[in-house]
Amino acid sequence: MVLAIKVKKGDAEKVKRKLCKLGAMASDHKILVLGEWVYFPISKKIEGFDTQDVDLCGRENLWIPPIVQIREKLMGKIPESRIAELPEKWDFIGDVLILKLPKSLEQYEKIAAQAYSEILEMRSVLKDSGGIIGQMREPDFKLLFGDSNTETTHLENGIRYTLNPAKVMFASGNVDERVRMSKIMCAGETIVDMFAGIGYFTLPLAVYGKPKRIYACEINPLSVSYLRRNAEQNGVSKIVEPLLGDCREVAPEGTADRVMMGYVCGTKDFLDKAMCVLKPEGGIIHYHETYPNALLPQNAEEDVKNAAARAGRKCEILRFTEVKSFSPGVSHIVVDVKIE
Repeated sequence: MVLAIKVKKGDAEKVKRKLCKLGAMASDHKILVLGEWVYFPISKKIEGFDTQDVDLCGRENLWIPPIVQIREKLMGKIPESRIAELPEKWDFIGDVLILKLPKSLEQYEKIAAQAYSEILEMRSVLKDSGGIIGQMREPDFKLLFGDSNTETTHLENGIRYTLNPAKVMFASGNVDERVRMSKIMCAGETIVDMFAGIGYFTLPLAVYGKPKRIYACEINPLSVSYLRRNAEQNGVSKIVEPLLGDCREVAPEGTADRVMMGYVCGTKDFLDKAMCVLKPEGGIIHYHETYPNALLPQNAEEDVKNAAARAGRKCEILRFTEVKSFSPGVSHIVVDVKIE
């Protein structure tokens, strides 16, 4: 018997990367697939995963990495010289797949998308053409294959996020930070989420933290409509109050025990408002932003301290975390800070 993690086929590649990153894969045993499930043998228990003892002896139904299956499926359909350029990473949002394809594969993108859809069992495939654009945080995505109605429901950490990833943002790379927010002790607190979107951080806080109230500010009307829907379907509509508009105008001042600033590329311009949103006696700010790696953590912490000083408040850095790489030499970070 071997200790193993059981995951759905659609999540297998993502889980495998995480296990390898944690150094938890048991390399002396093979990965097994049975029906819709993949079993990864592990050397230690990992919090948050379904682990069980599995008999792998004599099993021959072994897991073949999806990218290997995709390459085999496309042999003879695209030039062999292009096979190695097929992306080995992708994002799942519900049953919609997001792909970044190199320009060299542009004339083969539809047939490639069909192969990814069939192997990964995704309903629709979207091409990430230009990332997330503008103040409204709108995706520059193009439908390559499948159902043109790309609205979907993404299940993560027991929370249902309904959205249309072709029209509103969902940062799947922030999953660890969303899970962390679900573990924040905030019972009875009043929280202001300055950049709520469809509820990325509002929902984990509301569902698991049981705060008194979350004022969820969002400037994109479509995102707000999904936010309301998501609050309802997750049973927290009495806790979450969506506020449509620029958070500098709609966020209630002097009300918050905790402020969420889950935005990047310009978040520091909103720090002065965050200080005003906190109660006079202070509270906690979760400050997200992007910075060049060479300037971390000093510049991120200094920006928060300077904003606190401008507001005549005291500041204590509680935690600094690099969430993920944003671009070459630049990281998305979060600073937890106590303000008095």
